[in-house]
Amino acid sequence: MTSDQAPVPAAPQRTYKNTQNTALLISCTLIFGISGCSTLPKQIPQPVEYGFSTPTEQTSLGKIITPLREANPGLTGYRILYDPLEALAARLELINKAEKTLDLQYYIWDNDKIGSMALHSIIQAADRGVKVRLLIDDNNAKQMEGIYLALDQHSNIDVRLYNPYRFRHYRAMDMVLNLKRINRRMHNKSFIADNQIALIGGRNMSNQYYNVSDNYQFSDVDVMLVGSASDEIVHSFDEYWNDDYAFPVKQLVNPRHYTLRFEGLKEQLQLHDQDVSVQNYLDLANRSHAFDHWLNHSIQLDWVKAEVVKDSPSKIKAKAKKEEHLNFQLLNRLDKPTQSVDIISAYFVPEKKGAQQLKELADNDVKVRILTNSFKANDVPVVHAFYAKYRQDLLENNVNLYEFLSTPDSENLNINTEELAKKAKVSIKGLSRSSLHAKLMALDEKQVFIGSFNFDPRSAYLNTEIGVLLDSPRLAKAVHHTMDENLSKYAYKLVLDANKKMNWEIKLADGSIRTYVREPKMKWWQRASMKVIAWLPIEGFM
Repeated sequence: MTSDQAPVPAAPQRTYKNTQNTALLISCTLIFGISGCSTLPKQIPQPVEYGFSTPTEQTSLGKIITPLREANPGLTGYRILYDPLEALAARLELINKAEKTLDLQYYIWDNDKIGSMALHSIIQAADRGVKVRLLIDDNNAKQMEGIYLALDQHSNIDVRLYNPYRFRHYRAMDMVLNLKRINRRMHNKSFIADNQIALIGGRNMSNQYYNVSDNYQFSDVDVMLVGSASDEIVHSFDEYWNDDYAFPVKQLVNPRHYTLRFEGLKEQLQLHDQDVSVQNYLDLANRSHAFDHWLNHSIQLDWVKAEVVKDSPSKIKAKAKKEEHLNFQLLNRLDKPTQSVDIISAYFVPEKKGAQQLKELADNDVKVRILTNSFKANDVPVVHAFYAKYRQDLLENNVNLYEFLSTPDSENLNINTEELAKKAKVSIKGLSRSSLHAKLMALDEKQVFIGSFNFDPRSAYLNTEIGVLLDSPRLAKAVHHTMDENLSKYAYKLVLDANKKMNWEIKLADGSIRTYVREPKMKWWQRASMKVIAWLPIEGFM
């Protein structure tokens, strides 16, 4: 936004990885040896701030949560947020309930209905004295930097951009001159209200994560945490906020390039919030599981042992010790499975080592199921090329593969689809298109991992991530059962025929099975391009 233009629904941006053009740039950089002179802007030292420096035990949320924590010492209470309307209602209610602090860390915050609704609520919180810290990765901040600059003018709102581009209007220059740094991104998503309740998971602040996009919807999951895990998420936020890669937006963005100021932004957000379609959507979200009533009058949480696993900010600088990597922590905290492993990952590139580990599990009679995106459902097709390399071997080694449908049957759509289309003025076509974005793993009837971490090289080695490992037999059993019941409704099952040729099976509404002998909804030239891309030496960037 380069003027006083009001926040309006924007075209969807890529949500996670580099596009095909970026992949090509990476390939050229590798081939021609273009290398890294640093383009990091000069940092002006900032005062160190810690979330727990502000006491919040006497806030409304503190009075709800403190007795629960005292009754469950050392444990973590959790609630899973599957439904996108409930996930939004939870965020808005927690913003409205906050009295002291809001700490929000995101990879994407878009200039659309969802982004604007949340910003409007944040400004209202800041007006009543809540201290807001907003930390955004700079990779997708270009269209929002004028808004962030205006927002930062509020005395109670601080906005920082993480791992910033120096060439604000010629970002390709940063990629050419300092690809090693620019290619590493802060992919964490955390939402903390009054240091009492934290949300983490896969959802960014953008239309497609909350069933209001006209193009496609992401199927995703968050987890709400209180207790010991919530405390660790507060500490993690502080690490990133105080890191020398977190730059105040006013240090990076030239105010002469933007005429929008805080009062103008506030007025525009108020007008946006009064729009009929926005109010109708908010009404739908508030009805979803009545989150506000649950929080204030009937709060119930499952209390379990839990561990937050997280990357250190130094991973962005390629200086993190192995103990500071999420994937190392996760592998060392997982119990050895003996019965079943279910992995749900939007982007799945196991590499040779991971494929071998999955094979060994299957060889030991562990039922292994992987759910990832089909080609048509994948919002980053280049990633599909590197996943596809491993399918044949995984299937031959008794690993079960499922690929998420881009357009489920109408009877399997979200129950609010028609009402959303009518009241919130969302395209029924957009509501019918889906892409998997969740990151979740369940082992036996013991443990469940939920977070921002995809099972791919980018999450493992390049981006920073956060997640939680819950020792919850109840949740693990529920995940396995849900996959048992629903995989045939939402995914192709990959199978090998008598000649070991890969087929895709889908269960139709009448119970019959349709078999595809070629990859569904993929044209010949797309198949050819996927094979060519898979030859490029860029798997480690996926």
